[in-house]
Parts: sequence; C-alpha cells; structure tokens
Amino acid sequence: MIRNYFKIAFRNLWRSRWFSLINITGLGVGLTAGFLIFLYVSFQLSYDGFHEKGDRIYRVVADLKTPSEVIRTSLPAMAVPPNLEREFPEIEVAVRIASYEMLVRKDNLKFTEDNVIDADSTFFKIFDFRLLQGNPDKVLKEPFSLVISESTAKKYFGNDNPVGQTLDIMDVGHTATVMGVMQDIPRNSHIKADIIVSFSTLSQVLDPSVDEAWSSYGAAGYILLKPGTDPARLEAKFPDFLERMNGEQMRQNQMYPTLFLENFEKVYLFSDRGSTTSGGNIKQLYIFSLIAGFIILIACINFVNLTTARSVERAKEVGIRKVVGAQKKQLAFQFIGESVIICILAFVITVGLSALLLPYFNNMAGEVVLESIFSSGSNILLLFLVALSIGIIAGIYPALVLSSFQPIQVLKGRFSSGNRGTLLRKGLVVSQFSISIALIIGTLVVYNQIIFMRNQNLGFNKEQVMVLQTNGNSSQYALQQEINKFPGVSTTSFGSSIPGGGNAGAYSEIENKQGEMQVANLGVYFVDFDYLTQFDMELVAGRAFSRDFATDTTKAMIINEKAAKLFGYNT
Repeated sequence: MIRNYFKIAFRNLWRSRWFSLINITGLGVGLTAGFLIFLYVSFQLSYDGFHEKGDRIYRVVADLKTPSEVIRTSLPAMAVPPNLEREFPEIEVAVRIASYEMLVRKDNLKFTEDNVIDADSTFFKIFDFRLLQGNPDKVLKEPFSLVISESTAKKYFGNDNPVGQTLDIMDVGHTATVMGVMQDIPRNSHIKADIIVSFSTLSQVLDPSVDEAWSSYGAAGYILLKPGTDPARLEAKFPDFLERMNGEQMRQNQMYPTLFLENFEKVYLFSDRGSTTSGGNIKQLYIFSLIAGFIILIACINFVNLTTARSVERAKEVGIRKVVGAQKKQLAFQFIGESVIICILAFVITVGLSALLLPYFNNMAGEVVLESIFSSGSNILLLFLVALSIGIIAGIYPALVLSSFQPIQVLKGRFSSGNRGTLLRKGLVVSQFSISIALIIGTLVVYNQIIFMRNQNLGFNKEQVMVLQTNGNSSQYALQQEINKFPGVSTTSFGSSIPGGGNAGAYSEIENKQGEMQVANLGVYFVDFDYLTQFDMELVAGRAFSRDFATDTTKAMIINEKAAKLFGYNT
C-alpha cells in the first residue's frame, strides 16, 4: 500500500513537473532563508554558554555620576576587583581583563596582535578556556609571563614547544616568557584573546599603584560567586564598600561610582554597556527570528495555495478512486504523503543551497557562524523535522479538500470546490501579500536609514583617506616621509585616533567662562599640525594649530561646540 502511494505520488509529480518544480523550489528557497537565519540566531544565543560555572560568574560594571553627567561604563576602577575579593567572603575569586593591541617580535617575525589581554592569575579559575600546556594556577602569576593560543604558538614557534621560550613585546625592549598554551578561544565567546599577558606585569612592574587605583578605569572586572550567593544582596553592599575604601577621593574628584553586577551569560546579548571586545543585541535576534518565521510562513502559504489550486485537475482522479472503493482516509493519507514528499525534496534543495551560500552568508554576517552545515548533525536533523512537519501540516487542508469530493458530481462534470475553499485561498493570498509588503517596507526603511547614515555630514571628510596604525612606533616619522614621496598622496598627518574613533578620556578640572574650575569628562585626541586640514574640519571660531606658534605644542587645545557650551561659552 505505502509503496503504491509513493509510486502514484512520484507519477503525479512527474506528470506536472513544471508545477512541481515551482512548488518545490519555492519552498526550498524559503526554507533556505529561514535556515540560514536560524543558524545565525543559534550562534548568537550560544555565546558564553560553554562555561561550567557561567551562572555564578558576574561582570562588575559602574555608573559614574559627575557634576555634568552620568557615565555608564562596562569597566570598574582598577582597584575594585581585587578589593572585592578581599572584602567579601561571598566572592570566590575575581579577575581583571584589559584588552589592547600589542607589537610582538620573535627573531625576524613581527606582528601587531589585535587580540591581546592582560589578565590576573585567577583567569583560568573562573573561565573554562582549555589550557593545553602549563599549570592553570601558575601560568599568569609572574610578571612578563604569557599564555598564547594554539594558533599563535604555531605562528611564532612552528612545531617547536613554545613553553619556556620568549617573545619581545610592547616595542620597548620587554621580553616575556611563554608559560602556557591554550586551545583557541571559541568564536562564540565575548572574551577573545590570542595572547594573555600576566596582569602582574602591570601591577608589579609597570605601574605598582594600579591595585589601589580607584580613579583609573582600564580593565573589565569579573567575579565568581560562591554557590548559593544572592547577587542582589551582594550588590546592595557595594555602596558602603566604596564609601569605606574610596569615600574621600570620590568627594575630592566629584565622581561618585555605583557598582552593578551583570550575569556573565547575558553580557553579550543583553548588556547595553558593551563588553570586553564586542557585543550583540537581543532585539536584533528577535527581529531576525520574526523575519525567518515570516519567510517560512510565506513559503508554506504559497505551497498550500499552489496545491489547492490544482484540486480541479485531481477531481476526476479522486472520483474514480472513490468509485472503485477508495476510502476518504486512504485518499487523505495519499495526498498528505505527496505533500511530505515535496517537502522532503525541498529539504534536499535547502541543504544544497545552504551549503553553497553559507560562506557568503558568513561574510555578510561579519563572522563565521558555522564552518559547514554538515559540522552539526543536529541542525540537519532539525531542518528535516521542520520540513516534515511543514509537509504534514501544510498538506492537511489540501488532503481534506481533495478527499471530500463527491464522485457523482465530479464524474458528471458538476464539481465545485465550494465557497469555503475559495475564501480560505483568498485569505491565504491576502496574508501572503500583506506579509510580503510588510517585509518590503521594512527593507526599504532599513535601506534608507543606511543611505542616510552613509551620506550624513560627519563634520569631516572621510573620502580618499587611508588609515595606518603605527602604535607609536619610533619609525613612524620615517614612514611618513616615504609616503609623502608617493605622487598620489596629497597630505599626511598623525593622530591618536581617527575622528569619532576611540580616544583617551580626561576627567579633570578646567576653568569655565565664569573663572571657576569645573569638573568634566572629555574625550581627548592628540594630533599634529596637519590633522584638521587632513580631514577638512571646519572651525567655527579661533584658529587651527600652527607651527608658527611654539606654544601650540604644549599649551594649546581645540574644543568642539559641545565642550564650549559645557563650559559656558557661545560659539
């Protein structure tokens, strides 16, 4: 019986092969779009979920209240994490993590490493990053000790054992010893590092005062709570802790921090303060999931409409089968089976298209969501179950309609599908077009927003500008002279950052228009004489830096309109 069902199903599909091709391809394309979005959403949701103690890890963040604003930062003061560990028995261990770029040398090899972090020796006690070589309790204890990733070890040392060997770091003559090798940190971790430098390098050698630096905000802080600890009750104790440890300095600086705890597993998607290296957005995932659902729904509606539209062509077949004794249940199973076969064929197309498009999708997403769709059998199985469910659910109505035809009316040519079937198809078509129009409108809105952002006047010229990071290398001026010799180069300049990029923060007292010293938190750029000209920045008052004034290198600065207004000046 089942064999006969399959034979008839494939025979009908082949008889109407162009119709079948359109039906199968349409469903396959819809499933492909939904499946790729599902892979992206699943990858985002998996961030930081591989740490065994993730439910007990919390990030310490701060709100800094100043006379002019409240600064929401993802970093506590440098002194906060180690002192929290000492002061509160509820905290099992704490760690500080500072991210930066670093120049690294090994003989003739020289690279600027982007994913470098300073971390306390407790790093591997909190996080489950796998250490392949070295003792997790000792690798980051001594100053100038390193832990490097497996790929970094391969890059600098080839097949040699890197443990015990040295690397030149920081471009200032420092040599650090490799004490351990860790497995490459998974892509779904918001903490990313290829090289980990012991925090004791900073706290014991480069800046011994950092453990008591209550006004320096340069490192993220994470704590591991003991089992059963209520983070809300612990958080409520922080104001007294800050008053006890730093009350006098807070009043002196007019900066009053408030500490909060963020669950580690929610930092990447739910925090609005950013993370150690990057951050996601849970609202975007809701939108993407909704879009994926709409796309699959449109494909299903299209599938049902195309199937029921052919009901008249199948009417005589149903009538004859009923005359020779076929039961309604048997006919329903046959048509549901045909629907399932179509969906399984669409599943095969989806797998092929997804495998083909995944590299391009990864490029569009800006990260490797998945190396290959075949690397996770559970995803393929889930896709198959979805296709099977769509086949059964979407095939129920056509099966009931087709199996309900009255054989006498059909064979006499007086068949009518009825008003209910017509109304349902019209309703499905209206729904399909409504969803499509909504998606098109949404796409146009997003497109126009992107065009607006790309064409908005930023206050500087960003066209035809190439940015080279020199990281303060002593040869940067020689490099500038050589670049200036190129015929296609118009101007060059130096700056601590491009306009709108990262900048050094300066929290200090500045004299305002009334002659009073006013506390302010300002973003500071260090630039040369040609920086403003390089970016075509317009001055609304005053003059640019000039080589004709010797004091411009030591006693001059340019502020923007917002800073001028903050200090009481009119521009």
